[in-house]
Order: sequence, then C-alpha cells, then structure tokens
Amino acid sequence: MKVTRLGVLATAGPGNGGTYQYTLAMLQGLQHVSGVEVTVFGDPSNPDFTKLGYPIRAFSENYARQVASLALYRVRLKLPDPFASQDMLLAPIYSLTLLHTNKPFAYTLHDLQELHFPKNFSPRQRLWRRQLHVALLRRAGRVICESTYVKSDIMTAFGVPDERIAVIPAPPQQQFQSALSERQIRAIRDRLRLPDKFIVYPAHYWRHKNHIRLFEALRMVADEEPELKLVLTGNAAPVSGSNVLRQPNRINESEVVGAVDRLQLNNRVYHLGFVDREELQAIYQLAVALVMPSLFESISIPIYEAFQAGTPVAASNILAIPEQVGDGGLLFDPNSAQSIKSAILEIIKDPAAAQARAARARERMAAMTPASYGAQLEGLVASMAASHVAARRSSR
Repeated sequence: MKVTRLGVLATAGPGNGGTYQYTLAMLQGLQHVSGVEVTVFGDPSNPDFTKLGYPIRAFSENYARQVASLALYRVRLKLPDPFASQDMLLAPIYSLTLLHTNKPFAYTLHDLQELHFPKNFSPRQRLWRRQLHVALLRRAGRVICESTYVKSDIMTAFGVPDERIAVIPAPPQQQFQSALSERQIRAIRDRLRLPDKFIVYPAHYWRHKNHIRLFEALRMVADEEPELKLVLTGNAAPVSGSNVLRQPNRINESEVVGAVDRLQLNNRVYHLGFVDREELQAIYQLAVALVMPSLFESISIPIYEAFQAGTPVAASNILAIPEQVGDGGLLFDPNSAQSIKSAILEIIKDPAAAQARAARARERMAAMTPASYGAQLEGLVASMAASHVAARRSSR
C-alpha cells in the first residue's frame, strides 16, 4: 500500500487556547490513521509535540510572513515551498504559506464570528479575515469545520460547495476522564480558597463571552440561593501592548469590576485567573454547574471539559452550542438574565435531573475518542487523494 506523506502545520502554541487543544487532538487522531507518514511542521522544542513521536520540522508563521504570503500570491509571485517533500497537508488553523505550495491541502476554519458580531472586530480585521479565507478557499481541496452551523456560514459567505466541506468535531483532550481523589480535591479547595457552593465560568474577558449578563443573573439568583457564588477562571487581560487598540472585542477589566460593584456582588464573584489543569478539574468536580452564557462559540471546550468531569451544564441556546450540548445540558437565552437565572435554579432545585443529563453527556464523551476521530480523518485524506488524482487526470 502506498504511504501518503502527510504534513501537519502545527503553528498554534500553548498560548493559543482552543486552537492549540484542537491541534493536539488532530495529531493524536492521526496516530490511528493507517497509510500515512506524518511530519509535524511546528516548534521542535514543544514537549507536547515531541512526546507524540512524529518527526518535527521547524516552522512558524508570524503576521509579517502572513501579509507577505498573501501579497505575493495576489501578484502571482511564488515563495519557496517548505512542504515540497510532502504529498498532502493538513492545517489545524489557517496558514497563508499554503498559498505557495502545489500540494493538496485542507485547513480548519473554526468560525466566522465577524459575520454575526461585526462590532467585535475592527474594519481592518474584518477585511483581513475575509481576504485570507477567500484566497485559501480558492485553493483548498477541503475545508474542515466542527459544526453544521459553521458549515452553513462557510457556504453562505464564500459559496463553497457542500462536498468540499467536512464537518469533523475533534474530541477534547482526555484530561478529565479520571476523577481526582477526595484528598486532592480538598487540597485544591483549600489552596484556592474556593467557596462551598458555586457555579463556574472559565473564559477570558471578551465581549462575546457575556460576563456582565451572567453577573446580572447571579444578582437575581442571590435572592433565592444566597449561598451560591460564581468562580471565574481565565486570563483577565488576554491581549497586551499595541494589540489592545486593535481588539474591539476585549472588555477592560475595569468594566468587569465596575459591574460587580454596581450589582453588589463583591462577596459572590471569585476571579482566580489562570489555573493549572488539575486545579481546573477540581473546580469542575466541585461546581454545582458550568454556566456558559457566551454569545458566540463554534465549539466550546469548557462544555466538553464539564461533560468529561460529570458537571451539569447550562449554556446559551445560540448558533452551534445547541448542536454540541444536545440532551446533555440545559439551554437558555444568553441575552436574558431571567433566562440564565431560571436555568441555574433548575439545576440547583432538581439535582437528580441535572445528574441524569450529565450522565448522558459523559456517555457521549466516551464515544468521542482519538480512534473514532482518526477514522474520520482517514476518510478525509482518502477523499482528498481521490479528488487530486481525478483533477490531474482531467487536466491532461
């Protein structure tokens, strides 16, 4: 059997959050694909990459390189192809170096949030995002996304035909499959000074994460559940330096503090900042629920994490989230503090039903394995190879 030399462009790093976790999931899934010889194009010093055992070739792509790649492509000038040794390429996030290779490739388009919330992006950002996707989609053999909602966005915005879009949800990292011991949980609770009864929301301060609406709901819940607290994790300032001026979607920490003061929630909201993996798992296991009021998600990693930990979930009823949650959690209107409040109280007042939903969600997570994901990736690679062969024959 002919072996396909498959290059994977692993340009995301640990600081990239969800796209980095997605990259690791793809690399793990490819360990279950037969007939491919994977080479990672990324950071050779990254321990997460090295422990997977793939050969790694140094590759990075900063903003200046991206601009140059797109500009030269537009005037039909070619850069040297760093992927010439490969037969096919997969990119877990977009890479504009792909515009300068003749190899068939697929890349993942995670979301088109700018279509739904244009005010969260500067005009320059919106133009940049459209230009890069127009160029890449013109050349990509396939585009990957993780939900049918994003697929619909891609078809509507760019006219990509159905057969060129592969909906393949990546399994979450298997980090919360084994429960922590009571001793471990007790030590973490003491170290972080966690309250006795709380809901959790792990998210950076972006406008679409909708923190302030959650605070308003908590204020209403407090009348019936005075002991309930809110634990927040995530960096308070996800961008820095000159980037701040180019991020309309960022909430200033002063806005969050001001809302907490205004709603008299100073003794109810705990912001822990960054926590490590074991601490986050303990927080999920101790929480009454994960409450996810986000106004936009293609796939929510915290929902998957809560499902793995057996934590009840209440989440927004918008866009791709209902597709992800299914019957494993409650849905609410994220624009209504009353709706969020009702979902929180339903979980608290009917714990048996909440645990039944959590059990269904955990069963779904057990079926989302690297092996099943690998089978889908294997089908994608085979489909791309067949399309490439057919295109070459028709061009002769």
